[in-house]
Amino acid sequence: MAPRWPLLAGCVALTACAASPIPAPSAPGPFDARLLAIAAEYAAYGRVDDELRWAPFLCRQPLPGVARQSSSSDASTYGQKLFSVFAKDHAGYPATSKVGQVVVKQSWVPELVTDPNAKFDPGSVPGGMIDADHFYPYAKKDGKIYRAVQPAGLYVLYKLDPATAGTDIGWVYGTVSSDGQVTSAGRVAACMGCHEDAPHDRLFGTGP
Repeated sequence: MAPRWPLLAGCVALTACAASPIPAPSAPGPFDARLLAIAAEYAAYGRVDDELRWAPFLCRQPLPGVARQSSSSDASTYGQKLFSVFAKDHAGYPATSKVGQVVVKQSWVPELVTDPNAKFDPGSVPGGMIDADHFYPYAKKDGKIYRAVQPAGLYVLYKLDPATAGTDIGWVYGTVSSDGQVTSAGRVAACMGCHEDAPHDRLFGTGP
């Protein structure tokens, strides 16, 4: 199913690509209800890089999940945003996704930290810098520190039977805006163009 809002045509953007008026979305599609349910529940899945769930070394203090800088340079997709990834099945992410797996990329608009004394150090966090779910909302790029300050919407993948019509061998792609509207769903061309090359059954993982 193609994206249904003009600002998402040809991309899965959650910010306007033009100043033209945005018409109301069309009638809900076959995947919309599930996408909205995922948007309501995904926080309970937990972040895939939240080390309170597991630690690679038994003798050190677990680090919080951190905001990551998107590797995409395309601002029309989720380039130039910070993100954190949630997965319903942590054990299966990203290499062995079964039917029922859900992956949510929670995206944020970054804000440059201008305090000259600021340091990026998830392992030594002063009070108030970690959210309640043990998330360090900072990222570093090109020597600068950024904070995740404004939600920019959700990018969702969930897996059905590979024979399900309207899916990418079972994967449904979808975007949900920060105000809770499904803005694309199904075989979203811009999503598929990248994820077809992913090493783990349409998934990339979070990277280093």
